[in-house]
Amino acid sequence: MLKAMPLKGLLSAAGAAAICCALAAPVGLSTALTKAEEAKQAATKLNAPIALSEPLGLPQLHKDLTALVSDVRTEIDPNLHPEAQCLAQAVYFEARSEPLEGQLAVAQVVLNRVMDERYPTTICGVVFQGEQRRHKCQFSFACDGLSDRPRNPGAWDVAKAVSHVALNGYWDDVTATATHYHADYVMPYWGEILEAHVQHGRHIFYRDTSF
Repeated sequence: MLKAMPLKGLLSAAGAAAICCALAAPVGLSTALTKAEEAKQAATKLNAPIALSEPLGLPQLHKDLTALVSDVRTEIDPNLHPEAQCLAQAVYFEARSEPLEGQLAVAQVVLNRVMDERYPTTICGVVFQGEQRRHKCQFSFACDGLSDRPRNPGAWDVAKAVSHVALNGYWDDVTATATHYHADYVMPYWGEILEAHVQHGRHIFYRDTSF
């Protein structure tokens, strides 16, 4: 289930917008395989020199996500790379009240979008896509006009640890390559277009099977 892997490896491996969390429409599709490969190569090249987070030398086979996050939390460097910071912000603001699987799922949605040619090729680019459009961005905290500074130290530590787990591939993708999600008490129009695949906590995660 688990292998310590930097973002470069994660991006080259096999690959949510919630109304409470993000409610933008799926981006237009491109069917050209060559363009998809070019986008993935570009993303890999862009992120290759970035030391987002150093693997912590944790056991390779962790069977309990709670224990894994707890171990990471005690060892992680508090000084995050800006890209890792963006991922942790997404986890914190979108899912800090969710179970760990739900928090990890949000992080993995972001990384799945980084792999997808229809979205920006960096983590910060994905998280803050459309931030200039009030209440119409991809992740609502990015354009709600409120501070993006975490106020709950404990929840922020967990979000950083969860992000580290996702970045290093310590845990399988619990979303099965989802790129969208929404809260279970709303129904965005794209919910009838995409394939609902799995639910973690209050969030339902979707895959785009139209390409």
